[in-house]
Amino acid sequence: MKNRRRYSRGHNVAKVVAVLFVLLAFPTLLIAHSKWSKKQMTQSHPQAHSAEQDVVLSDYGASPSIEKVMTEAAAPIEIPMQKEKEAEPDLTLDVAQSPVPVYESFHLVGLGLDPDTLETDFWQRQLIAGANRQSMLNSFTTDPKYARLCKEYGIVGETEYVELIAVGDNLYHLSITNAGKQEDGSYNYDNIYANVRDYIKDADIKIINQEVVLTSDQSQWTNFPVFGAPIEGGEAVVNAGFNVVTHATNHSWDKGRNIAMEDIEFWKNQDGLLLTGMYDSQEDYDNIVIGEYKGVKVAYLNYTQNLNGFTLPSDSKYMVKLIDMDLIREDIAKARQLADIVIVFPHWGEEYQTTPNWYQKDLAQKMADAGADLIIGTHPHVIQPLEIITSADGKEVPCFYSLGNFVSNMPWNETYVEAMAKVRIKKEGGKVSIECAEAVPMVNFRSPNLDYYTVYMLEDYTTEIARTQRKWEITPTYVEDFFNSVFTTRYYEMKQD
Repeated sequence: MKNRRRYSRGHNVAKVVAVLFVLLAFPTLLIAHSKWSKKQMTQSHPQAHSAEQDVVLSDYGASPSIEKVMTEAAAPIEIPMQKEKEAEPDLTLDVAQSPVPVYESFHLVGLGLDPDTLETDFWQRQLIAGANRQSMLNSFTTDPKYARLCKEYGIVGETEYVELIAVGDNLYHLSITNAGKQEDGSYNYDNIYANVRDYIKDADIKIINQEVVLTSDQSQWTNFPVFGAPIEGGEAVVNAGFNVVTHATNHSWDKGRNIAMEDIEFWKNQDGLLLTGMYDSQEDYDNIVIGEYKGVKVAYLNYTQNLNGFTLPSDSKYMVKLIDMDLIREDIAKARQLADIVIVFPHWGEEYQTTPNWYQKDLAQKMADAGADLIIGTHPHVIQPLEIITSADGKEVPCFYSLGNFVSNMPWNETYVEAMAKVRIKKEGGKVSIECAEAVPMVNFRSPNLDYYTVYMLEDYTTEIARTQRKWEITPTYVEDFFNSVFTTRYYEMKQD
């Protein structure tokens, strides 16, 4: 028993010594192995040893800063190690498994791509992207040379969303014009848009349909059937944050060439605002109006069904775009070469009808077949449904047949109920598409004495506010029920490829 106990005690001591040896020797071995690995990487990829690459390596999972601390904390001990034979590169590594040579994640065999060229591309893009791994991957996914490979291996670029809102007719009757007069004799209309300003402020694209022409000539501020409105109304639109104005309407030529030119000049002089549908030259008429948001290019095409009985003179044919399918097809074809998303704004249909007619439906299908991504209609002064049209090539195209009025003095109950179009555009890697479309209810407000006008989102329109309307029957319940009777589906989510 004594010998047995002595053996056990000695055995335990030996185990403790062995553990201490491992604990003391392991960091030194680890440091030496790390230095050897770093030396090997420097030999095979000299670029990887630059300061810029140290940052990127850290982003991909390596820890040069930790290695540096460990190295300085202990005296280095060189341990000779036999250099292993270099293995053939694995060209099918997953991105997540390969912190540095991401280019090796592409299977190159049989695809006709030069590995050296691809490797050079990788390092150049990595240097440009710095420590942002997603930016570097995004540069591959948007490159036509590698797009198919990226899709095959599930490598996607950064996802961006562009938010769009659009409202209907900004129609100033004379009572609205008069309501804007201030005590000092000036005119201001900011209050009309005050209750929607916060709702739309975060959208990237904010569109309004300018129904009537604007002028500084007060003698031309007129009512139905030939309209003219104050320039100050346009200033309020700009102050509210709208940055796209569609202007091809049946009232675009109500005041003739000179006032149309004054109106166009006003809108074109607003910083950051795009005007479409009315033009001051043939060159502008022929060009496509395009805005860019978060790298997404959007084209705006606007046409009107008629000009309130007027005809454009021969020397002014370029000032307003009229609905003509040959012209629309030509414009869409041009826009497709320049933009990611093409939106068509037709001013069409029958007034006060909540159902689109055969003409609208036929045109909408033809626009979708021609390549439109989104259709937003105006003119009927009442809302019409949101419908998803399937184009000839199978693409889903949201069509808002009519958003109704936005600002007006029309007295009929149905004209109080309005829609805001909300659309989300998605950019993922090199692909841009419409993700979803929604119709949101709004309410036009007229005071009993017609000396105050504004617009409310239905969600903010309370029973108390409704009681101060000129028409007491425009209750939140009435607006909700009428809106739902037209927009049987308020929200659509597009099918994604």
